[in-house]
Formats: sequence, C-alpha cells, structure tokens
Amino acid sequence: MKVGSWNEWDPLKHVVVGRADGTMVQAPEPAIVRHWPEHGFPRGTHGPLPEEMASAANEQLDAFACVLEARGIRVDRPRTLDFGRPTATPEWTQQSMFGAMPVRDVLVVIGNELLEATMQPHTTVVDVGSPSHRPL
Repeated sequence: MKVGSWNEWDPLKHVVVGRADGTMVQAPEPAIVRHWPEHGFPRGTHGPLPEEMASAANEQLDAFACVLEARGIRVDRPRTLDFGRPTATPEWTQQSMFGAMPVRDVLVVIGNELLEATMQPHTTVVDVGSPSHRPL
C-alpha cells in the first residue's frame, strides 16, 4: 500500500475502517479489567462480544465506509481473525485478544511511512496491529 500524508487539510483519498467481527471482551490483564455486568461480563470474565453489539457496531462501520466510498475515498478493511485464541510474547501470555475496530489506535501515517504503534494492553499487542492490518 502506498501512503502519504504531509498535512491535515488535504482531501482524504484512502482510509482504513475497522470491523467488529470476532471482537472479544478481553481477558483480564494488568492494563485492563472489563466490568460490563449488564452485558453478561462482570469483572474478571471474558469472551465474544455479544452478537447484537457486534452487529450494531458493524452496521455503523459499514455505513461509514459507504459514505466515504460515495465521496470517492478508497476504503480498506482489516481481515477478521480468531481473536478468542491466546497470544503471547516471551515475557507474558494472554488468554484472548481484542479485535480490529480501533484502527486509529495502532496505525498512523506520517509522510510516506505507515507506522504501527506499540500497544500497551496485552490484548492489543498482536491482534490489532499485526495479523489484522499488516496485509493492508
């Protein structure tokens, strides 16, 4: 993918819009412990995002992508992975990953470089930055 961003006011030509498919409520880790009892995830529990929430998020993301495309902007989407599988580095292991919705959290264009940010939460180190978006 060829990238280029030299200022903040030129017309948008190409963008990446995330997907909610397969998004997980992350397993607890030092940086994040979710507490969503109203959605079936009291503190310390984890698992797939409820389907109605993922569908609603996808509906919004798809509509946003359509608006951008209607304005002549090229839209790429990250691939969906099995975010429920464990991930690890030599220093730690994590029971699940997160998802591919928050693209702006992990990728930024500066000049003609696409930079992948280092992510502090263990659940986003591998799943969002690496396998989902690297093919783009």
